Amino acid sequence: MPTENSERRIVYLQRKKDGCCPRCGNKKRKTEKFSYCDECREFFRSYQKGIAREENEVRKERYDQRKRNNQCPRCGIKLGKRYPNIICTECLEKQYGYNTAKTARR
Repeated sequence: MPTENSERRIVYLQRKKDGCCPRCGNKKRKTEKFSYCDECREFFRSYQKGIAREENEVRKERYDQRKRNNQCPRCGIKLGKRYPNIICTECLEKQYGYNTAKTARR
């Protein structure tokens, strides 16, 4: 496999044009609607699951730490001791705006 980005792009486009999997170069059936073969797609899926699992653990830990420190879990702004909500007003407004726009589209 070439090491330069431009060379890799050329190989990718050539394999795709020839009806092969762009990653491994194996021939695909003409009836397949995906660019990559089943083995490469499975590799990508498992890789993404592993990354997502790690990122979720980091996010959960940061969320819990911010709550313990009396900070907004989303943006990290320090909240007052008597502040009634968990999330700051700016983040709440953003969330309300997102929710109302989402329901308006339906």
